[in-house]
Amino acid sequence: MKLRLESFGELRLIDPAGKPAAFPEKGLLAICYLLDRDLRDGTGSEYPRPALARFLWDSHDNSDIMANLRKTISRIQARQIELGTELLAFTATGVRVRPDAFSGDLFELTNPEGEGAVDRLQRLVALLRQDFLAGLADQSVNTRQWIAGQRDRHMAVLVDALKTALPMAQSREDVSLIKEAALRIFREAPDDENIRRILLDAYESEGELEKARRLFERSKHELESEFDIGLDVQALREVRKIFAGGQPPQSVAMPLSDGGVRVPGPLPRLVLLPPGGTGAVGAVPMLSEALIEDVTIGLCTLNTVSVVAPHTAARIAHNADKAELILRHSISYVLDTRLTDRAGSPALFVQLIYAGSDEVIWAERFSLEKYELITHRREIARQIARELAGQVRRHETMRDSFEGNSAAYHSYLLGLRDVKRLALPDVRRSRKAFREALQHSAHFAPALSGLSRTFLVEWLLTARGDSELLGLAEDYANRAIAADPSFAAGFRELGVAKLYLGDLDESVLALKLAEELSPHYADGIASYADTLVHASRPADALAKIERAISLNPLSPTDYLWTAAGANFALGHYAEALEQIALMDDRTPADRLSAACWAMLGDMKNARLYMRKVREIYPDFDVDKWLSVVPFKEQWQKEQYREALRRAGF
Repeated sequence: MKLRLESFGELRLIDPAGKPAAFPEKGLLAICYLLDRDLRDGTGSEYPRPALARFLWDSHDNSDIMANLRKTISRIQARQIELGTELLAFTATGVRVRPDAFSGDLFELTNPEGEGAVDRLQRLVALLRQDFLAGLADQSVNTRQWIAGQRDRHMAVLVDALKTALPMAQSREDVSLIKEAALRIFREAPDDENIRRILLDAYESEGELEKARRLFERSKHELESEFDIGLDVQALREVRKIFAGGQPPQSVAMPLSDGGVRVPGPLPRLVLLPPGGTGAVGAVPMLSEALIEDVTIGLCTLNTVSVVAPHTAARIAHNADKAELILRHSISYVLDTRLTDRAGSPALFVQLIYAGSDEVIWAERFSLEKYELITHRREIARQIARELAGQVRRHETMRDSFEGNSAAYHSYLLGLRDVKRLALPDVRRSRKAFREALQHSAHFAPALSGLSRTFLVEWLLTARGDSELLGLAEDYANRAIAADPSFAAGFRELGVAKLYLGDLDESVLALKLAEELSPHYADGIASYADTLVHASRPADALAKIERAISLNPLSPTDYLWTAAGANFALGHYAEALEQIALMDDRTPADRLSAACWAMLGDMKNARLYMRKVREIYPDFDVDKWLSVVPFKEQWQKEQYREALRRAGF
């Protein structure tokens, strides 16, 4: 039997008896390096000594590394004599590996004749469970770069084998193998959308979608914990390259699930316009302009967005036709900044706008009190830069997903339009559109969360306490989270489903996560407010819904409904009716209107709205309804029960 070289995991030489055999580590590393060259090039040629020395050691002094090489060769030759075999053959000028003198796991990367696709995948999964040369430390820059390149190549081999085996997987064992391979790749590339979809399909076939959701969420949090500005996968790759001593690679075409490639487009362009506004003079305008320049400079370090220089930004800001210049310069995002003055307190209002649709993605107000601006200018600049980087990244990710599924996106938009109307025919039409979107893209997170919302809205409108609708809402919310753990809407729908399932603590947690993922997601904050109403925290709920309304001033009906509910719980019945009066369609809130009028003692209006409810829901029963509507504290149920009884229900 031959000696065996093991390079995946710990680098070691194994003797014929299966025991580790001592050998100089640099010698084993040289064997791996030269064997890889021979297996890929098929030359078996002699490799120059100086080139090998430069690979093994970092030094600007050639005489030093040649001396190191000579000492290492002497130890290798002495050990080869003891072992009675020659793994490396040396000449006066070069070195050659002897692949016939040993066996090793590197040979197993090659494909045997006649091997099936599933068998090949099984072999590679077993081989690549551990990283190549995982136990090697304190190596040269060249060595670290080579090891990193080898690991990338091994993953590419595994991806190719997975892609080939995927259509042939039939049995439960095959699906389990596919999942293991995808998990191994996911460990190295958690942002790879194709691998996520393969994992989703595998987990779904085993009825374990919840495990997939937890896996994706855990991976996201682990990566984010390394940085204080949130997950930026491209930045992460750059940092890894720096630690490996390498240069960032050029952009490459990314493979698609249908076998084609997506050629990377140009980076999105961002312009930060200097502040306009109050016409103030003095230090505040000057320092606020400097603040925006600080942010611009900070963003220039990112490789996920191209930032327009301050000079051009100033020219655009002062031009009468900003829109034409923004279009001419292919600008994707505009940070519009304005100085404001409220009661003598200067502030900087900023809003990030996606130029393609004039959509406001993010908005915030920063105090510019003189002492704060001077003392905390850099801190404010970093905060704005972090927020901008995260918002652009999230929006680009979502936009890529939409553009890659245009038919799904079209159906999704139709569903989104209808579900907002809060009437059963519209909700069911919306559900049909979301299902059509999923026919085009089975794991399209926005459509999955939209479908969840249709079941929740139907449950509310029918007031029958149908637990099946809530179960479907929870299921589709979990699917949306598994499809995209960074998509706040999935957590929003899960939180609402948990609310009506009576799990208030889980509901609050899910909606808190939604707010953390997207602090300016008005719909998520509005749902959070609704849950706080049911959690018997109406004052907190009112603060949250006011925040949602400030982000979305032309508020949809459900915002106003939540605000009315919070006011009702606080005993502010007139204020609740004022909120209801602002709704475009007040029909969904007829029960609440009846309750408010009854508590104000206006029985004529209370009975009027009671009859309206009876016309639409003739079998409405107060006790049955209150038995399924969750309130954390009993006083809220009793308040609602008393009001509805007074109204004549």
